[in-house]
Amino acid sequence: MTEPTDPTDPTLLAAAATAVDTDAQIWALLRAVTVGDPTAWPALLTRLEPDLLAFARRQPIGRLRDRDDTPREIVTRVFRRLHARDHAAIKKLCALDPPPELRAWLRVVVRRSAIDYMREAPEFERATANRPDRWISLATLTSDAAAPGPSSLPDKRRLVFGTVREMVARAAAEFRARGDDAFTHLALEWKIPRIHVRRLVTKGDQFLAVLVAVLEGRSHVEIAASLRLTRREVELTVRYIEELLHARFTVD
Repeated sequence: MTEPTDPTDPTLLAAAATAVDTDAQIWALLRAVTVGDPTAWPALLTRLEPDLLAFARRQPIGRLRDRDDTPREIVTRVFRRLHARDHAAIKKLCALDPPPELRAWLRVVVRRSAIDYMREAPEFERATANRPDRWISLATLTSDAAAPGPSSLPDKRRLVFGTVREMVARAAAEFRARGDDAFTHLALEWKIPRIHVRRLVTKGDQFLAVLVAVLEGRSHVEIAASLRLTRREVELTVRYIEELLHARFTVD
């Protein structure tokens, strides 16, 4: 009887052949991306996503593994890496001679992206960064604190509310058109974690209602009572809005 680990086992040979064929298809798409084929990049995303998700689910990133959205957040970062600087990473990969083992290379990219995701989590210490758009903090918009940006407090308030309103509307429209694919699409376009796009879709109306009340100077207790939310829900919504604006507009 043939042992399951026997290299001549027909099942193993078939699986190996399938893997080789699949890798050949991915290599073809990668090379097509490097020569500017406009259809290659979206096709590559579709082809890579299932494998990248499987790699992402196995990353040793502590409690973050328990979050349902973590694998897709990691995959979004992988796609961002591959897309950056006119697909520089893909061009470098395709120029290697001899070419590396493709799945080993992808695992390295996933691991680096998982580390980036872990370091961005609030429970990890972040490096000091330049924050020219610090004025977007809601605390500076409900006081007379001086901050760079628009010349007056009313201007800042209008700009922040208009920005969030536009993002909520865009996220809703993309979700209607694309479904869950909208989360990854806008995360890549706006260069923000996918969770922010999901919140815009699922909590957009709440974001806007709480933001209006905060900019009017109302307390969290007053906001909670008027919107029939708990105080904790108001506090979290404010935090989510600030995190969204920081991720979207802060230049490191």
